[in-house]
Parts: sequence; C-alpha cells; structure tokens
Amino acid sequence: MKEGRTMELVRRYIGLNRRKGGAVSQITLEEDLNVPDQKPDIFRIIHKQGEFRADEIKGEIGKIKVRGVFFYRILYVGEGADRMPDALEGSVPVEETVFLNELEDGDGLDFSWELEDLHASAIHSRKVNMKCVLALKAEAYREQPAALVGAPPEEKDLFIRTCPVSVQQETVHKKDTLRIREELTLPPGKPNIRKIIWKELRLQGLGIRPEEGKVIIKGELSVFFLYEGEAEDVGRLQWLEQSIPFQQEIECEGCRPDLTGKTEVSLQRADMELQADYDGEPRTVRIDAVLELRMRYLEESSGEVLCDAYSLDREIHPVRQTYAWDFVQGISDARARAGGRLKLEEGAPSILQILSAGAQIHAGHMEISEKGLQVQGMTEPWVLYTTSDDAQPVACVMGSFPFDYTVETSELSENSGWQVSLGLDQITVNMQDEREVEIKMVLQIQALFQCQRELDLVEDLEEEPLDMERLKRMPGMVIHVVQPGESLWDIAREHAASCAAVAELNELKEEAVRPGQKLLLIKEISGRGNGGTV
Repeated sequence: MKEGRTMELVRRYIGLNRRKGGAVSQITLEEDLNVPDQKPDIFRIIHKQGEFRADEIKGEIGKIKVRGVFFYRILYVGEGADRMPDALEGSVPVEETVFLNELEDGDGLDFSWELEDLHASAIHSRKVNMKCVLALKAEAYREQPAALVGAPPEEKDLFIRTCPVSVQQETVHKKDTLRIREELTLPPGKPNIRKIIWKELRLQGLGIRPEEGKVIIKGELSVFFLYEGEAEDVGRLQWLEQSIPFQQEIECEGCRPDLTGKTEVSLQRADMELQADYDGEPRTVRIDAVLELRMRYLEESSGEVLCDAYSLDREIHPVRQTYAWDFVQGISDARARAGGRLKLEEGAPSILQILSAGAQIHAGHMEISEKGLQVQGMTEPWVLYTTSDDAQPVACVMGSFPFDYTVETSELSENSGWQVSLGLDQITVNMQDEREVEIKMVLQIQALFQCQRELDLVEDLEEEPLDMERLKRMPGMVIHVVQPGESLWDIAREHAASCAAVAELNELKEEAVRPGQKLLLIKEISGRGNGGTV
C-alpha cells in the first residue's frame, strides 16, 4: 500500500495503566552484637523489634537495586540485684538486587517490604545473636498514552462508525509522607525520667477521605514507653501509655471525592526524645513519627470514539492500535476479627499488669470463592507485662492465631488478579487470671481487584486515491447471504455501498440483520448507484 495522506482528527489522550510483573526477594540477615560496657549483663531476652528503611530504590533493565538499613532493638532483663530491663540497638546495611525480567526503561515501580521472621538469642551474657528474614517486594507497571479519536467532520461519501468505550485513567499514583510531631508530658505523680528503656508506637483507627486536591487522614498514634525513674521510693521501673489523635491534610493534585482508589498508610519510623519541661525537669517526651502514604486513584470515563471509516470516492485505511491494560474491578477496605486465649508457658512468671501489646500479620493462602476473595493467614500477637517475680520484673508472652476472611465482591472472574495489604487496626488484651489473657484483634484488609482488558482504537485515518482496479474486480450487483457475526456496516463496507442505500434497497426498517438473510447489493462509486430489492 502506498503511503497516503493522514486525515486531521481531534484526539484526547489518556494514560492506560498496565502491570508488567512482580518479584519477591527473600533475604536472611544475621549479626552478633556485643553489649556496651555501660549496660548490664544479659539475664534473659524478653522482646525484639525490627524495621527496614529504604534509602534508594533504583530500577534498571531487568532488575531493581535496593539499598537501605535494617534496624533492630532487643529488650532484655539485666543481671543485678534489681534486674532492671535494658535495651540493645543495632543495624545491618542492606544492598540487594531484586530481579524482575519484565522491567524496562520508563516503567514505574511499587516497592514494599515485610519482616517475615525475627529471632534474638544470647550467645553469652555480653553478646547476642540476631537473625531475621526480610522479604523485599517490587512490582513494575507502565502507563501507556493512548489517543481517543472523535468522529471527523461530516463529508459527502465519507461514512463514519463510532463505538462506546469505557476506560479508567490513573489520576494519582504516588508516594508521600505525613509527619506527626507531638510532646507528651508525664502526669502528676509520675517520677522524672532518667532514661527511656523501650518504646512501642503503632497506628490504629485509621480513616482516609479523598477531597478536591487533597487527602484527609485521621487516626490515632498509640504510644507506650518504659523508662527508668529518678525516684527510688516509688520504684525505678516506670511506664506511660497514651494515644495521640491526629488529622492532617495532604496535598494531592488530581484527587477528587468521586474517584475510585485507596491510600495505604504505614508507620515508616518513629523517634522519641527526652526533653526538659518548662521547669527544666526531664518530664517531657517529644514524638516524631513519619507515616508513609501510597496513593492510587482512578477516574472512570466513557464516550464515543471513532472505530471505523470508509468512503466511496477514495480509499480510507484506519490505523489501529491495540492496548492491553488493567481494569480495576473493585477496591475494598474491610475489617476482620482474630484472636483467642493465650496461656503462659510453664516456668514463665505470672502476670501482674499488662503494659503493651501488638501483632505481626502474615498473609497465607488466597483464592477466589463464590462470595469473593478468601484470605487466610496468621496473626502473631505479643503481650508485654509486669510480673510479681522480683527476679524478672518484665516479661513478654507471644502466640499465634489463624484468621480466615472473605472479602465480598461480585466482580471477580477466573482471570482476576488482586493486591492485598494487611495491617493491625485494633488490639485489646484482657487478663483472665495471672496465667492467661484473652486477645482480640481487628485486622485491616485492603484489597484491589483487577483484570486485563484489551482496547482496540483507531488512531489515524489514511487517505489514498480510489483503487479503480479493486472496484473493477468487484461485481456490480450481488445477492449476499448474511453470515453469523456480520453487521450491516460490515456488508456495506465490503461491497462499496452505503448503509442507507442498502437499507433502502432491501426495505430494512432497522440496521440489525440476521444470519441467513439475503440482501441485494449494488456497487456505488462516488455516491452514484442504484438498486432494487430482493
């Protein structure tokens, strides 16, 4: 075919998102840590924490380079007459390559991590061993610019066909951070702080609402810390637990309340610093927490686009392009319950008072069921408590409880995919007696369901002079038997006729034709043609 003239068309460009692939790299970190000289010997390890902070996520062709630091903390009971708790802190640099064959230049990346296991053990009284399993997860996606072409201006002997399309375009796909800075002051009656020993901070009761040009995020930051008090007469081991409510607005260009989407919120890091109050006493703690936000919002639009064209006085060649893209079928933000009763192991010190609690949530098996997506997994709660045993004033009990929840949706199909994120929304612990506690947890399950679709678009119309040789080879008159799947448009286009002329010729009252129906067709050239009816 000779290169022809391109017709001037009005285009509206959109971005179609397509997930290209995902990868998970599971790494094991291990480190031996010496107890600093100023800290007491280890009597017993009680509890541990760990988090990964990414410094650089760099995508290259076929791989992702991850650089960051894994920070960990270990709470232990020290040797000595009073067996005061103390803590060790360490860090391990991480440089890992996550291989993702589908990754190309220009692709976007979503990165997340999960602490799958953390273990700490005493080698001897002055050295501990830390082992952890860290999962680094990455997904690649590409936004494809696509042109939605409207119908060109009407011309004689130019026949245009439009089709309805419904598409989704990502208006927001980004990361952001939210900072919470607050000061907590000890209530009257609490002794001054000599040293902060241990801290636990977690999010709870999150609520997210997109508005015009912004996202409103509210919730509570639950704060707990153990500290060594200055007053000897009321006991050196002290603690404080308090919730900090917050509500903040984050600028988000492109956000609107009518968009489909979600914002995932996680506690990236939280620092705690001892400060003097207005009287110069060490009774104030400054909290500096950073929340990571992963926002994704989509706009749905529909309309008529050009899907075919032909002419009787020139050759028209539609230039087509097919796009594979991900259609988001639905988004769910559900709450599930888990928990049960947990008994202390034999030999563990009895519970005097519950201090703090938390849990790790791990996803397990997922599959499509009749009602939606069945999500199974395991919760690993822990409870920090004081004891009546002077030899070990603080202890921690850990357990595990399964959960099984169905995210209800009617939009799923066999080729549907999903992205699920899990979090702990609420946890409550009630003492049953000095050897047993009841744990109740509310889990947050955010799920996004999508399937791949194809969109066939006409992006250009190329014009050429009428191919007279082709017309000469076509019969001037023919009786056509309608085949399954054929439309009046297809038949008229193939036989160089207009739909109106064929309908008039065959006394059709509507454009719908049925298989086996016979139509009389007469070739038209430059709008000149005649015919009769069968």
